[in-house]
Amino acid sequence: MKLSISVCSILISFTSFAEDLLVTKTCPVIFKNQNVGILAFSIPWFHNSGSQASYIAKDSATGIGIEIHFLVNDKGLKVIKKSKLCDQYRMIQFRDTNAKLPLGQNKIQLDIPTQNPEPFYDSLPLEFGHGMHKTPIDTRDKPWTFTAMRASTVAIYDTPFVSDNYGIEGKDIEVKFETCVVCQKFKTVDRILSCGSWGFNREYMGDTTSWSEPVVYPIKCSIKPNKVYLKALDNTQNISYRYGLDWR
Repeated sequence: MKLSISVCSILISFTSFAEDLLVTKTCPVIFKNQNVGILAFSIPWFHNSGSQASYIAKDSATGIGIEIHFLVNDKGLKVIKKSKLCDQYRMIQFRDTNAKLPLGQNKIQLDIPTQNPEPFYDSLPLEFGHGMHKTPIDTRDKPWTFTAMRASTVAIYDTPFVSDNYGIEGKDIEVKFETCVVCQKFKTVDRILSCGSWGFNREYMGDTTSWSEPVVYPIKCSIKPNKVYLKALDNTQNISYRYGLDWR
């Protein structure tokens, strides 16, 4: 499906209904010194461990939700259709947290389930979409009641949270993510392109041994991925995706 969507075509509204895509930040995506599209980040919302979602944080909130869309432009389409430098665009995401972690997880790691056969976030069982698609069926952790249509080259929907049980007494809970566009090439090496970082903080409340509702970190753009995350990617044990062989 041909998708050539400029930033001007994204609906940016602060008074519309939840089914609209409410954009708070866009980041340029660069490949071989050319702008091939944008990463569009929605206004984050809040929820309580997967329920009671709202754009206004409640005292009981433990996490946030966000939509992240890559929208290719004409140069980005040329990379696929004419130059054949990419076969398709994907998304990859990294996570960094100081919270207590289940056995087998690391402080800094690729943000996918252990059983995933590939490193990309836009794959099952995670929530994602390609081209013209509907928002995820599960609306319990979303600030809307019904699914809505979206149009983007690739999109992911993430709703991370950390309950009080996983906080470390005396420390704020910090959760950070970096989401990057990948130029996937089936028979050669993939290219990890530009990224956007985001996340949230839950302040430690002192003697009550509890933590505040999440405070969202400002979204920041980067032309290249953080080297710390790339090292974590190369050291990932549950998939084989290595620098020089699979990506660069």
